[in-house]
Amino acid sequence: MIIATHNGKFHADDVFGVALLKQLYPDAQVVRSRDPKVLDQADIVLDVGGVYDVEARRFDHHQVSSGARDSGILYSAFGLLWQHYGKEFCGNDDVWLKIDSRLVTAIDAVDNGQDLYEVSDFGTRPFDLSEYLGLFNPIGADEDFDSQFMVAVSLATSVLLRLRAKYLDVIASEEYFLAQYAASEDKRIVVLDRYIPHGSIASKQPELLYTIYPGATGNWTVQTVRPEKSQFGNRKDLPDAWRGLQGKDLAEVTGVADSVFCHKAAFICAAESKEGALALADLALKN
Repeated sequence: MIIATHNGKFHADDVFGVALLKQLYPDAQVVRSRDPKVLDQADIVLDVGGVYDVEARRFDHHQVSSGARDSGILYSAFGLLWQHYGKEFCGNDDVWLKIDSRLVTAIDAVDNGQDLYEVSDFGTRPFDLSEYLGLFNPIGADEDFDSQFMVAVSLATSVLLRLRAKYLDVIASEEYFLAQYAASEDKRIVVLDRYIPHGSIASKQPELLYTIYPGATGNWTVQTVRPEKSQFGNRKDLPDAWRGLQGKDLAEVTGVADSVFCHKAAFICAAESKEGALALADLALKN
């Protein structure tokens, strides 16, 4: 198996394209050239050659036939490859879609010179992933393009693997959360017997106000639920009288003997035991 892409300066789309293919074909040889004779010998060609043909396994995007997303964002070589090889890499359609929307679409846009945002009044432009990978193009005479390209491919591979692992975990966590919530008699509260990231899925439950779960320190946490599609704010704050209190001071106000603390922003509090956390949540609901 020979995977071919262009030589010289590289960008995020050819780097990620090769990283993806090498996960599916780990024994493949990678060649970098613009010579048509070399490209003709390759099994898969990306980001060079002027052809987008899935059956022929040619994935260049520098021509009108490569198309665009419904949003109007043009496909890069990585975007084209992702449509045809991404699901095999992910092994899960939901994971494929999450990586497509979070990573691949942005690389498509940047590679095609399409702006995704406007710089705010702060005047500071983010240092994005495409720019980061571009940084590994040769600096000085001691570095060459082909060797540096493989350094960038290694970095891109780690990103792909971490994203796949993250979103597989997110999906499993959401399934666990929904099962726990379905079993909850009071739909204003859900108790999780282990910690999982759950902010987004919690906000999608319209009646849910508080989640209860074991914290990293061994205490049990009561956390407010944000309104859906909001980064800040609580559907129901913890009581004002609890704000900023700790230990005995919080226990005196709440009557819950093993109270630990309440954040001054009234979005999280804790007790030493699960029973204590449940008691705090019950008090907060009645407040």
